[in-house]
Amino acid sequence: MAQVANTFETYDAVGNREELADTIYQTTPEETPFLSMIRRKSINSIHPEWQTDELAAPDTDNSRAEGNAYVYDALTPSVRVGNYAQISTKTFLVSGTQEEVNKAGRKSEVAYGLARKGVELRTDIEAIYLSNQASSAGTGDGATNRKSGGFRAWLATNDSLGANGASGGFSNGVVTAATNGDQRAFTKALLDTVILNTYNSGGDPTTLMVSPYVKSVFDTFMADADVAPFRIPIKASSKKTIVATADAYMGLAGEIMVVPNRQMARAGASIARNAFLIDPKMVAHGVLRDIRVEKPAKDGDYEKRVLLTEYSLLVMNEKAHGVVADLYGLTSGS
Repeated sequence: MAQVANTFETYDAVGNREELADTIYQTTPEETPFLSMIRRKSINSIHPEWQTDELAAPDTDNSRAEGNAYVYDALTPSVRVGNYAQISTKTFLVSGTQEEVNKAGRKSEVAYGLARKGVELRTDIEAIYLSNQASSAGTGDGATNRKSGGFRAWLATNDSLGANGASGGFSNGVVTAATNGDQRAFTKALLDTVILNTYNSGGDPTTLMVSPYVKSVFDTFMADADVAPFRIPIKASSKKTIVATADAYMGLAGEIMVVPNRQMARAGASIARNAFLIDPKMVAHGVLRDIRVEKPAKDGDYEKRVLLTEYSLLVMNEKAHGVVADLYGLTSGS
């Protein structure tokens, strides 16, 4: 039906109020499963160090004659390892006018900025900790920065590598990055091998941390001939559910929780390519300076804020953990 002539409509009006919801919606994942899982430990220097040790292998020929004259074994010294504390920041500034005007979704632009940047800083640390970053002592005059060796770089004993890959690990005072190998598909056989090696090394892993795509591949292990099928009771009146996921893996080392970490995917293929087998008791978040808010001196009509923290990944003994490395971590081909 045609519009009646001279109808005054919204397209003609100039005084209609706008409608802007008083809520800001965002779907960016902000959880940090690795940071949340490991314990927190205060450190007091830029180069925290600790010692590792291991017992000798069992001696099945340990028998001696009567009246035996003792021969004394040499004691093997412990191994001194360490990491470096890294400084990370997030900064922003807000004009005095923007802080003062009436805003939708937040009362204070500065407070909102602090909340956002605080979450971003934690997700940065999450990704750095799970990365293959080598440690660095840095150099004076700001030429190079101190860097904390990432979890992937630490793991050298129980690392399953793709073709042409090479282990990193701690040596000569620093953690060196692993060399990436050819990517391959995640399989139950690869996981079982790393669990076996980690268990034999003395680890008690309780968590397998993976990217969402690798978690979806893990779920297909239920179709393996050597995996017991699910048996769940269903009441006639209840909703019928297709079970297409698994949250834990019961293997040689007992029950291992499988935790998908969306930050691994957000950080990209360099981190998503690894499936980490973790003993949470044997890794810690070392804190020299906790996340703090700095207020640089005002030199204009704006509010400046800096969030700063100084921290280090403490891998108490890398043999307690394992990694299935060089996986397709984002898609079946990447």
